[in-house]
Amino acid sequence: MRTQQYSQVEAIVAKYETLASNNDKVRAVKKEWEEHFDLYVPTEYNRLNFGEQLIARIYEIRAGKNVNSDVKKNYSASSFYIKGLLSEEEEQFLVDYFYEFVDYAFEHFNTSVDFSWTYGTPYEWSRLVPHLLENKSGKFFIPYSDQGREFAGLNNCDLTVGHGFEDAAIRALACGLCIHSYKFRETEESSLADFEDDQFNVVIADISSSISDIQTHFGGFLRIVKDGGELLLCISKEAALCKETSSLRSQIVASKTLQEVIQLPSGHILLHCVKKSHDSLVMYDASNLSRRSNERIVDVDAFIKEVKMADLPECEDFPIVRRYSYDMINEYIWLPEYYLRLPNTTGTPLSNIVTVAEDIVLSDECNPSEKVVTVNHLSNVFTKGAFKVQDLASVNLDRMRRYYRVEGSAVIMAVSEQNIAIGYTTDNSSFLVPRNLYALKPQSGIDVKYLASMLLSNSVREQLIRLVFGKGLSAKLAFHWSDYILMEIHSEQEQQKIVQNAILKDYAAQEHFMALQEKGFKHAIRLRKHALSQNISAFDSLFRSLEHCMSEHKGELKASEQLSPVSPITVADAMGILHSNLEVISERVNHLTDDQDWGACEAIEPQQFIEDYEKHHTGTGFRYDHLWEDFQINYFVEDRFDKNTGKLIFHKGESINTAWFPRRALQQVFDNIVSNAREHGFSDKSRHDYVIQTSWTTDGLNMLIKIANNGAALPLDLDTDLVLEYGYTTALNQQGHAGIGGGEMAEIMRRFGGDIRVISTPDKKFTVTYVLTMPLASIY
Repeated sequence: MRTQQYSQVEAIVAKYETLASNNDKVRAVKKEWEEHFDLYVPTEYNRLNFGEQLIARIYEIRAGKNVNSDVKKNYSASSFYIKGLLSEEEEQFLVDYFYEFVDYAFEHFNTSVDFSWTYGTPYEWSRLVPHLLENKSGKFFIPYSDQGREFAGLNNCDLTVGHGFEDAAIRALACGLCIHSYKFRETEESSLADFEDDQFNVVIADISSSISDIQTHFGGFLRIVKDGGELLLCISKEAALCKETSSLRSQIVASKTLQEVIQLPSGHILLHCVKKSHDSLVMYDASNLSRRSNERIVDVDAFIKEVKMADLPECEDFPIVRRYSYDMINEYIWLPEYYLRLPNTTGTPLSNIVTVAEDIVLSDECNPSEKVVTVNHLSNVFTKGAFKVQDLASVNLDRMRRYYRVEGSAVIMAVSEQNIAIGYTTDNSSFLVPRNLYALKPQSGIDVKYLASMLLSNSVREQLIRLVFGKGLSAKLAFHWSDYILMEIHSEQEQQKIVQNAILKDYAAQEHFMALQEKGFKHAIRLRKHALSQNISAFDSLFRSLEHCMSEHKGELKASEQLSPVSPITVADAMGILHSNLEVISERVNHLTDDQDWGACEAIEPQQFIEDYEKHHTGTGFRYDHLWEDFQINYFVEDRFDKNTGKLIFHKGESINTAWFPRRALQQVFDNIVSNAREHGFSDKSRHDYVIQTSWTTDGLNMLIKIANNGAALPLDLDTDLVLEYGYTTALNQQGHAGIGGGEMAEIMRRFGGDIRVISTPDKKFTVTYVLTMPLASIY
């Protein structure tokens, strides 16, 4: 809550920053930095760390003789604090309201950074801890603290903190709590041996970045927690679903120590264990409850509000919290959204009607003539998923790959956390399926087309998506996933009807798409006709001027004569313009009904494409920024070999993730997005901080490129879908082609299997974001 004291703290801190930035020595450091390359760090860089200077100064006054040596060493910028910029009264105010000052400072300044390969900071969920612990007191162990946010608001706590101790110590001083530093050994997992059994009342840890040794960590934490004590442990979604941790999940469910399971915005799972047996547990889905100002942090106020409203009738259809008895919990699934969104149907488990391929064959065991289906043959549209084995490419034997060998009709499936794609064949031939895809053979009585159409139905698709973990090419389904997917089974006659309905639905969608294409084509023709009419009007105006000049000079024209006393244009100039316009008109007539040829799809490495685009499309008044560092590469730096066989998997320099899309088409879409930002977003000429920011990621099926700008926001009442309608915005080039608008961009993206959407965030730094979705190029 923003109090008067908090506002006063903000004003004093702002005053120090403003005055300090005008100091001569500070200006010298800034100049030194600006004159060198980006990675250069001036020797007195800490002169620019105004936040750390102020934190260190106020901490030392508040702590007095009890200043912690580790904190003082960590805040080395304290020696650069500029005395006299703040009055004694202002410094004392920050000391008196130290809690508010620390809260503000840690929210607005980047302080110390610590690195731990095993434990992570509970940054996403730390603010939720005081609510979950309900004023718990006693001894706390925190392997990695998030600047003490996990204990802010708690009383009577004796804290032991590992990584992040320095900031936690400052927060503990503000909260009036006792705190001790714990130094980890070289191998962090062995450090828990330093603690006695039943030593702590609460352990708060985040191991979401690790899969290995989770069982060791969990057992160690549970050992040092007293009976009745509590353990808050964050794990990844993968750890909550994968085969490697299945035995641990089974043990925990059997012990009934789980009290709460919370799914976080990142997808990570927060386990709240109490070291005693329970009859039931509570599942929370907080995946959509992130802060508007920072999507990486749980909105605690929204979480508490939703929990209070959970029993209201209007929350029944889409609950975010519900209590379950332990006999309702599957030991292999620790996923709140799975339980909270269980389908209403009492269908048959998919494992009862399909056989999922599991036997692996290596590429060097394959015949060179064998065919391979890849992710590029799959689609989220039923009718586009059909393939013939004879049309597939032959297996590539120049490097080692793992495949499933499939005989006869089957459905092939790829998954991501956003969607699924399927392919199916009715051929009785043998073919290969890459290991990152799923091959499903329908059992007797199940038509392969029916199976494919049902997998794409909303009910089954949503069940599958919930059970996906991992990003990009690492996306997988949960251990024993086919046991948890429920599907209604129909008679053979009903199966054929469902397949026909799926075909008709796709045809209807295709007709709609064709109608949009026709609309866009007509719109482009109208624009080109308009451009042509403008040229003709200009042509006519010059002719009239020449006729008037001729009449004024009794039918004779000289090249040097002016067309009129008020016009500097001579007869020679006018004739040159007419010749030029005639060429333009001729060119526009030739291209009046053109359909742009964008070229064939090719593998596009996103980082190189974006960096090349930025290099060749510089502009004044803005700069480019991309969200990856030079050391973050999307290619293999050396040949990669299989650990088991020693055979080559990837060549040095080969791209890891690439999009499958026409290069010219993607460049045209980029052109239009950048042009829109420059013309409509960067309208305030007094600003010099305009940025076009790019980033990319994959979801297992698609490449996603985001292009954001920090210019003027879209109108609040504008539906962002309208930005992608035909005719919303347009520009014309010299050949009379439409410099494509939103509708044309959408048509291009969808023509080649992609998509585009616009996200408006007027309350954030980057106000408009275009998200381009393109199929991933297969690595097989």
